[in-house]
Amino acid sequence: MTQEPFTPDMEQIKATSAKVKALCQRMDAEILILDDIIAQLEEENRRSPLYQYRLNKAKRLLNSNISVK
Repeated sequence: MTQEPFTPDMEQIKATSAKVKALCQRMDAEILILDDIIAQLEEENRRSPLYQYRLNKAKRLLNSNISVK
């Protein structure tokens, strides 16, 4: 009742490994592009008058002498 251990085909392992490597490289490239897009959007947001207003309001709040108990 003992079964012979399964021996995978080395060529199939190499092919699968190559596919996974290519997919990882593509995902790395996509992530890099998305990171760049996010950086561009963040820079655009920083130039927004609404963002500047909220940032200045937050700074004023932190600089005020409000005691929290």
